[in-house]
Amino acid sequence: MSILRLAALWALLSCVAAAMAAGDDEFALVNLLRGQVGLGALRADPQLADAAQAHAAFLDLHREPGDVGHGVSAHAESADMQGFSGATPGERALAAGYPHRQVLENVSMGYADARSALDGLMSAIYHRLTFLNFSVDQLGVAVGEKSRVFVLGRSDLEAVCAAPPADAVMRTPVDCLGRAMRREHYDALCEALPDAALFRASHATACPDGTLLDAQFMADVCDAPPADARFRGHGRYYLVCDNERKLDARWFDRVCAGELPQALYRGSGSYYALCEPAVRVGAEWLENYCATLPESARYTESLRYRMPCAAAHELRVEFLDDLDAARLTPEPELVVWPPDGAERVPPAFFVEEPDPLPDLDVSGYPLSIQVNPARVSDVRVRRFALFRVVDGADVAVTETRLLDHDSDPNAALSPHEFALFPLQRLEWGARYRVEADLLLDGSERMLRWTFTTAGADSPLLTAATDRQRFFVDNGVTYLLYLPPGPDSTRTALSARAEYRRGTRLVMEAVDTNTLRVTVDAALCDRVRLNFDSGRVVTLIPTGCSG
Repeated sequence: MSILRLAALWALLSCVAAAMAAGDDEFALVNLLRGQVGLGALRADPQLADAAQAHAAFLDLHREPGDVGHGVSAHAESADMQGFSGATPGERALAAGYPHRQVLENVSMGYADARSALDGLMSAIYHRLTFLNFSVDQLGVAVGEKSRVFVLGRSDLEAVCAAPPADAVMRTPVDCLGRAMRREHYDALCEALPDAALFRASHATACPDGTLLDAQFMADVCDAPPADARFRGHGRYYLVCDNERKLDARWFDRVCAGELPQALYRGSGSYYALCEPAVRVGAEWLENYCATLPESARYTESLRYRMPCAAAHELRVEFLDDLDAARLTPEPELVVWPPDGAERVPPAFFVEEPDPLPDLDVSGYPLSIQVNPARVSDVRVRRFALFRVVDGADVAVTETRLLDHDSDPNAALSPHEFALFPLQRLEWGARYRVEADLLLDGSERMLRWTFTTAGADSPLLTAATDRQRFFVDNGVTYLLYLPPGPDSTRTALSARAEYRRGTRLVMEAVDTNTLRVTVDAALCDRVRLNFDSGRVVTLIPTGCSG
């Protein structure tokens, strides 16, 4: 199977982002990214936007761009610090009036515009998967002085928290003599107990041998004794009636001997108290009822619940699982990133909090596969490979690392999420092909797609040695790339430029290994760039001697 090509959408993203002023419409960019892989668009939520704004203001006060791994966390706030609005994204959402805490948050700091901020977040695997989450459908965005905060939520859970349906709320089952009965069934039973269920006591006085007598039968006899039960004034008699009527002993002995079966009490004399207010129910009836409890009345769930709402609603996990399935089922079966046909893909990944590659300072742009858990239960990745396409031939990228639920050092990936990291930066302006072979609920699925890294629209200068010279045309913008080395991974982080008056140099950082440079040299004036990493690059106007 081949992933649907979405090059046109990627190109549209590039054009739209290029036309945007700094800080404008991050919201639209997120939806464009989701649209490329077929995910539903997010709708604006003002309360999530308020939560994002409060956190952006906090970050602007207390955190600097690039401050990763120490100092103030990008996602946590401390109550003793100015601008505190909640310790976690969920608490901040509740404080802003959002009805539940089941939200996701992305934070970006230090980027000049929305496009570069989104590029950075999509390069970071955990932040990418947040934007491409199957379950969210709401978004609040805030842009601060240094920070951008995105808070994502769910409208279906919002509606449940506002007015939980009866079957959503956790109700403990009723013990039906060792069998768990659904509380709803118990309530319905109490509303309409059958007459046969009601406990009827035996006659107050039993036979000499302890045999119990039917209370109604004896009441009728005591009120109007049959002829042979009446005491005639001589011989033996029994006083077993409340009205002091005497009954003939011979007749009463025959009753106790069982000669009148209708006179005998058929119950055990035991009862159970049910319902509220309490009603006595015959022990035999309830024992038979519980022994033959229908499936529809049995409680078969886990007795587990969660409390995601601002209000203290205990919501059954089974209800929430069904809610998840209903929300996820319309979404795509799987999502890959970058999408098929994507262009201008950043070639490198540098840093994320938490860090998926704690042993590396820089790696290649990660590839990801997400499988919709509502549509596929069991996912196995049998093969996940990357190739660079050179003159029409595939060259395998052999140094890669696959992260999944078991190997992710931060335990953040679910069993349905997979990321392949090239351990070296990808090349600028290069075409790549991806192959992935999966088992989805036991069925084989082959994925094949391609993408192109950024840089194809600019001449590339690769300074791979400590001293390097390049001839450049005046007024042409070049990508100057200093590949990371074993002793210096951030090769282009800082540089000093030397050139004569009259020459103009425009230099802009692209990433920690790459600059965008434009030279307008007077005559044959050279530009010398001295990098803190120890590398020296000399730019010589074309036509001048080296």
